[in-house]
Amino acid sequence: MPRFGLAGRVLLLIVAFVLLAEVAIYIPSIANFRNNWLRTRLSAAYTAALVLDAAPEGMVPQSLKVAILDSVGARMIVLKRPDSRRMLAVSDMPPEVDEVSDLRNQSAWSAIAASFRTLLARPGRILDVRSDAPMGAEYVEVAIDEAPLKTAMRAYSLNILLLSLAISLIVALLAVAALSIMVLAPVRRLTGNVVAFAAAPEDSSKIIAPSGARHEIGTAEEALADMERALARELSEKKRLAALGLAVAKINHDLRNMLTSAQLISDRMASASDPLVVRLAPKLVSTLDRAIRFCQATLTYGRSVDEAPRPAPTPLRLIAAEAAETAILSARAAIEFHNDAPQDFIVSVDREQFFRALLNLFRNAVEALDSAGSTAGAPAIRIAAAHDDGTVSIVVADNGPGLPPTARENLFSAFRGAARPGGTGLGLAIAADLVRAHGGSIRLNDAVDAAWPGATFEITLPARDGAAAGETDSANPAGANGKF
Repeated sequence: MPRFGLAGRVLLLIVAFVLLAEVAIYIPSIANFRNNWLRTRLSAAYTAALVLDAAPEGMVPQSLKVAILDSVGARMIVLKRPDSRRMLAVSDMPPEVDEVSDLRNQSAWSAIAASFRTLLARPGRILDVRSDAPMGAEYVEVAIDEAPLKTAMRAYSLNILLLSLAISLIVALLAVAALSIMVLAPVRRLTGNVVAFAAAPEDSSKIIAPSGARHEIGTAEEALADMERALARELSEKKRLAALGLAVAKINHDLRNMLTSAQLISDRMASASDPLVVRLAPKLVSTLDRAIRFCQATLTYGRSVDEAPRPAPTPLRLIAAEAAETAILSARAAIEFHNDAPQDFIVSVDREQFFRALLNLFRNAVEALDSAGSTAGAPAIRIAAAHDDGTVSIVVADNGPGLPPTARENLFSAFRGAARPGGTGLGLAIAADLVRAHGGSIRLNDAVDAAWPGATFEITLPARDGAAAGETDSANPAGANGKF
């Protein structure tokens, strides 16, 4: 079965609408045609009435009267005066009149009804038609056969029908041509592009080029182009991430074995007599343990099994000092760490996961201070915390140059929010994922303290049981506040 397209449907709709409009016009026009036809006969009857009424009685022969009636198209002519009713001429007097039409006070609805009665009437009907008369008479009346009127009305209706069809076809063809050029062609371009893009969504050449037209379809083209670009970029990133994930899983498998060997060596170092080795060996062991667990978690994540956080009451000051010490070890210059978290501030978090979130924030700050330096005093990083209406607010800030506008746009997106050349943008993305896994949120705040003009991140966590301020080890942990 051939496809009946939009253009064909529009063509039929326009033809139907034009014909409907013509019907609405035809109904009053056929009534007007009937009245005009009757008035034409009455005009001739007026003239005949003047002649016949002025002639002396008996002076007009019957043959002349019949000729006058034939020219008028009537069977009789009657002139009604206030005091008399005179039959001026008659040929074949009909046995009865089928309908009386008084044109003097006829309404529009009665004229329409009379016209359709004429069109649908049986043959041989006689009409008695009355209208205004000259010379002070009340009206002139004629009796006529309805057949000529019916024939004329049907011919008029046929002409109207043919004219309506011609007009509707011309209008429809012009409308469809305009619709095809202005609407269907751009829509076909849109649908064709969607089909082509769906077949190869990673091919950037399939992205539609907006025409720049300032109408709804032009807007749709621009929106489609934006969507296709975003989808192509996302697919490319997902494909790259899938390949990267496989590579990372393989690397982590071997790296875990290497770290296990390093852990065994560090265990032996703990028995050495060197004071420096004795002080650093536990930190090395702790770092290697954390690296091994992280490798295992990475392999687990590679199997699409996310490890949910296991929150437990954790001293924020202690975990922040440990994360800051680890991050500042890679700094090329001395960086101060201001641990302004209260001594007894407890948060309910997964210790390992939250350590990673803080470590990524601190590392970003260290890299910024190493590459651009401080804008307010000695290079420094600060952490502060407070309770606020059932939530925990943790602020991490530095006194570096802050983040560039390009990094702010995609700050927590992997591979897109890098703040420095060569960066991957993964640090903040990982931190944001870990914070969200705890039911919290992270955002970049504008610096409000002149002493800390750099990047200021605020972590908001729900305050759970056991996370309220309480008694903890009040001793200042190693590296909790000072230089590293």
